[in-house]
Amino acid sequence: MKYVILTILIAGVGFGTFSYLKFTDYGNDYLNFTQSEYLLPTILIGLIIVFFFLPRSLKTKNRILTFSALGISVINLILCLNLTLNYFSIKRTSKLLVEYKNLNCEQMDKRFEKDLKNDELKYFSFGLVGSGNLTNNLKNYNVENFDLGCLIDNNLLCYNEFIKEHLKENENIEITQLIE
Repeated sequence: MKYVILTILIAGVGFGTFSYLKFTDYGNDYLNFTQSEYLLPTILIGLIIVFFFLPRSLKTKNRILTFSALGISVINLILCLNLTLNYFSIKRTSKLLVEYKNLNCEQMDKRFEKDLKNDELKYFSFGLVGSGNLTNNLKNYNVENFDLGCLIDNNLLCYNEFIKEHLKENENIEITQLIE
């Protein structure tokens, strides 16, 4: 049991350290309040358990310590793995946006055809408040929504026009119907 707990804890500390280092490169803008508040203490608690409690005190007769260490290890792993997955999601989105923003309307037509063929359609929504309904409704048509806030990019609007035409022709639905 000791080695299971150590393995889980070391994996959690590893994911947490990776996330902490990567997110500090970007600044704390990418971490929400809860994540940024608990990331470093979670890593530190994991390290304290590994170096001070487990090697000496983990005995079969002390089940409370064993299950406490196991519980803390699992919570640590889940929190830190979630942060690591968030980092890779942000990285993917950034890479995708850079790629699409660099295309002009003629290139967007080719990119749309490629996305349609690969079933990787995207819609870029703009505005102060994102619409969860739009995101959920677009998923029904295998279209991924990106809420980009107030900054409007003409190249992305060009891609959106192809999506609107596609939904109108193939699904007989207007994009405005999906917002409601």
